[in-house]
Amino acid sequence: MFSFGWFSSGRGQGSIALLTTAHQKMTEGFIPGRIAYVFCDREPGETPAADRFHAVVHSLGLPLITLSSRPLREAIRRRDNDMEVRRRDFDAQVLAKLAAYNTQVVVLAGYMLVLSPLLCEHLLCLNLHPAVPGGPKGTWRQVMWQLMETEAAEAGAMLHLATPALDEGPPVTYCHFSLRGPDFDPLWQAYREKRRRLSQADIKDQEGDQEPLFARIRAEELRREFPLILVTLRDLATGTLVLTPAGVKQGDRLIPGGFDISAAVEAYVQGEL
Repeated sequence: MFSFGWFSSGRGQGSIALLTTAHQKMTEGFIPGRIAYVFCDREPGETPAADRFHAVVHSLGLPLITLSSRPLREAIRRRDNDMEVRRRDFDAQVLAKLAAYNTQVVVLAGYMLVLSPLLCEHLLCLNLHPAVPGGPKGTWRQVMWQLMETEAAEAGAMLHLATPALDEGPPVTYCHFSLRGPDFDPLWQAYREKRRRLSQADIKDQEGDQEPLFARIRAEELRREFPLILVTLRDLATGTLVLTPAGVKQGDRLIPGGFDISAAVEAYVQGEL
């Protein structure tokens, strides 16, 4: 059976929801695979949120491996000269803890650390980014504002192979959706009118995530994140797609730009899959 590793920092309800949903889909057979272990970089007692996450992992009967990244995170915040050495040392300890487990792919699900080259050499890790291949980089908020400022015609999300360079790994799968039509056109018009009077920075300060166009784009992107992940895991577990260090393959053919699974994602969103 296809085996997945699962990395999470266990910081919120979203991490719990994704883990439980993926586990359920594996139990039901939608994804013909299993989660071999869950790794969390917060140890028991470190944070209430992580403790809640740990409790869910135990309730699902999944092996939980923990190693606190607090010293590493503190070094990163201080911008210590040796922080990359510390990052490598931390990942070496992680790999040692996972040595007994044989997994084909690791899912980074709310894992808040950048991976070292060492870990990337040993594990094929999938990371979610809230934009299509070639789209905006940065945090999800930065992506949403960039889409608005450039008046992008579409938005989406992708899973890519994690590398030490943030958001630079080869795309694996992606989905996209239109930002035009009756649901979006009035929001664009209202935003353009605001931009005649205010800078985007002013709009951010005054409205933030509540700006109507921003909120709608984010909501539509969020609706597709779990389906994108679940359909991708299904396609990897069935062998429809194969993840390699160079990127994703379909059969013997490498797909450099990633595989568009928008139709399957939309079917899932509509309850047809």
